Amino acid sequence: MLNLIKNEWMKLWSKKGTWVMVIFLAAIIIGLTGLAKLSERLFDDSEWTESLETEIDEIETQLASDDLTERERVELEMQQEDMQEMVVFSIESNQPQVRESVIIETYGIMSLVTLLTIIVAGGIVSTEFSQGTIKMLLSRPVSRWKVLLSKYITVILFCLLATAITYASSVMSAYIFYSGATESTMLFYDEMLNVSAVWSKSLYLMFLSFVNAMIIATIAFMLGVLFKSTAMAIGISIFLYFTGGMIVMFLAKYSFAKFILFAHSNLTVYETGYSILPDMTMPFSVMVIIVYWIIFLVLSFLTFMKRDVTA
Repeated sequence: MLNLIKNEWMKLWSKKGTWVMVIFLAAIIIGLTGLAKLSERLFDDSEWTESLETEIDEIETQLASDDLTERERVELEMQQEDMQEMVVFSIESNQPQVRESVIIETYGIMSLVTLLTIIVAGGIVSTEFSQGTIKMLLSRPVSRWKVLLSKYITVILFCLLATAITYASSVMSAYIFYSGATESTMLFYDEMLNVSAVWSKSLYLMFLSFVNAMIIATIAFMLGVLFKSTAMAIGISIFLYFTGGMIVMFLAKYSFAKFILFAHSNLTVYETGYSILPDMTMPFSVMVIIVYWIIFLVLSFLTFMKRDVTA
């Protein structure tokens, strides 16, 4: 089994496209981090913030008047509250980003890893059929399930490597372009996070994002086995990846929406608080993901085991 995995790994890296994808991944992460740092100097909302504060003062003056009706007073107070929230947002967004915040937000770049893994997963089986090498591969005295499993493990290993490269590139970029935090705590969405916990938190978020990448890649892997078409496997998988959330939102009013895979595949929502559907829990989402994962693999292996490759 180990030899089969090594063989698949060597075949994967014998392709120039694999090297191009990995180099592109590291380069784009470093480039985007550098551009983000540059944009801090180009965009300054301080004038807009000052304008909002002036309007808030004017509203405060109007509220001090005794000639206001109750309705007018309520409207002004609501307007003042909205402006105060905008000022807080503007001040926070204009704060210079620190190294730790860049590191903890690395999981947001995992969409690139997902796309690259989809390409690998969608083509690792289908290209054997299109190139006619599947007959030679299956002529060996090795069980078909072992051949397919070695390919799936290769996809997992590639995803792991791409994830590691993403994290390493982001950390390196953070140290190059940003300075460290001066406070002992930092704001992560609606919670205060201790700076010393950034590493554990960021790695945990990367793991949750890795799960998302793998379940989408498993879909691509299954489609590559079912249809023997690389373009179809990659195309459908990318389409589902980008539209899955919208599909769930469209069907959210129906009770069966909570059983749709894409309502659960992004486990990072339990850390950020932006769940698509209400009243969802991490254990339930993990259970749904496991059920889908088993179904996808069973379909892949059953199809591959029964497929006639002699024609």
